[in-house]
Amino acid sequence: MTIAARRRTYWSLFIAACACLVAFFPLFLRLSRGPAAPAFLVKAGALMSLRLGNSTVSSHFLAAAGVGLCCVYAALCLGFILYSFRKTVSTEIYFFSFWVLSVGLEALRLGVFDLTAGGGSIYWQIALTKALLFARYSGFLSLFASGLYAAGFRNEKLGMVAAVILAISIGLASAMPINTGSYATTLELRAGYAPLNSGLALMISLVTVTDYLYAARSTGEGSYRLVALGAAVFLAGYQLLTTQWNPIAMVGGFMLLVAGSWLFVSRLHTYYLWQ
Repeated sequence: MTIAARRRTYWSLFIAACACLVAFFPLFLRLSRGPAAPAFLVKAGALMSLRLGNSTVSSHFLAAAGVGLCCVYAALCLGFILYSFRKTVSTEIYFFSFWVLSVGLEALRLGVFDLTAGGGSIYWQIALTKALLFARYSGFLSLFASGLYAAGFRNEKLGMVAAVILAISIGLASAMPINTGSYATTLELRAGYAPLNSGLALMISLVTVTDYLYAARSTGEGSYRLVALGAAVFLAGYQLLTTQWNPIAMVGGFMLLVAGSWLFVSRLHTYYLWQ
């Protein structure tokens, strides 16, 4: 794949991330104008509260703010990739960029909330939840591919690899049952086999970090150790930001996500600049 083709891909992903960020604002505004205790969240036992000074803030407001941080991260990180990889090629970054977009697509959680609060069809709620699952599956499988290429996997047909990832993700998301009426504090409908989803994400995270450590050993290039560290840091940040509603956890997760991604992208850019 040529540099020009990769640049077009990065531009497309960046524009998609910006669209997620733009969509966040009206969705958040609608949520903030709604009831302080949405009945469907109360019924599902998915509404918590946090006392901040003399006021109490409901968990759905905080979870929605966390979605906003996900969208900001995706737009900033893909913009950084666009800026850094103008004349440099990295297959690891190519697949990592798809994972970054999947973080921005957490905005779909607000879409599920908005549909439910407005009395929308349960079928559309399920469809949006499955779209969210598809984004997460394809993101983590892309990250898995990124680690494989670092470890020595060679296949120049990146489009074919991406197509396989999309096909597997569609299959997994389509097959995953959704528990209608069961909402998480992070605003989406709960998917069935939750331990399977968590286990898959954990396994891919560990394999990805291990792949970059293996790349450091097999190539003798110390930069890959810092890349592995960056991957471990941004994955920890992602976990905090997407599963918690406590503002301290989410802000900490956002900072880890940004710091780890900066280390990951900048070290890979430096490495490939001299290849």
